[in-house]
Amino acid sequence: MMKSWHVALLMTAALTGPALAAEWQTYVNDRFGASADIPADYKEGDAPANDDGRRFTSPEGDATIAVWGALASLEGESFAQYAEQLADYDRKDGWTISYKAGKADWYAFSGTRGDQVLFEKVIQACDGQIANHVRLEYPAARKADFDPIVTHVTKSLRSEKGWQC
Repeated sequence: MMKSWHVALLMTAALTGPALAAEWQTYVNDRFGASADIPADYKEGDAPANDDGRRFTSPEGDATIAVWGALASLEGESFAQYAEQLADYDRKDGWTISYKAGKADWYAFSGTRGDQVLFEKVIQACDGQIANHVRLEYPAARKADFDPIVTHVTKSLRSEKGWQC
């Protein structure tokens, strides 16, 4: 009896593994090369006039994922200063930043504002001339649901070749 249960479990894992992988779509920004995986059922928004990225909205309409690139070669400013400035902008916009981490080529922070959570990650690209971002905003009440999405999306952030580089 126990043996057949293990076989059934392995068969289920084998059959659902590819289905789970198919639940993601990859977005790549042609201008800056910002690339990240997005849940397949999220709706892609319109391109902004400067074509720096896209915003995706959850099927429920209560969460967004934005993927974009930007010029990061601000005169006399290090990448760490650029990244820290991002968190400062959010603080000024009413967000309470509760987590920050980073290395020489990436930076991440998260926080809350009212009943919303944000998580943003930025990575260096194009020899430090470009910063590629991913930002998730979602209801705090659904944090447990979004934790695996945040993990997958932020780990998938990478820099492809964009025409701006």
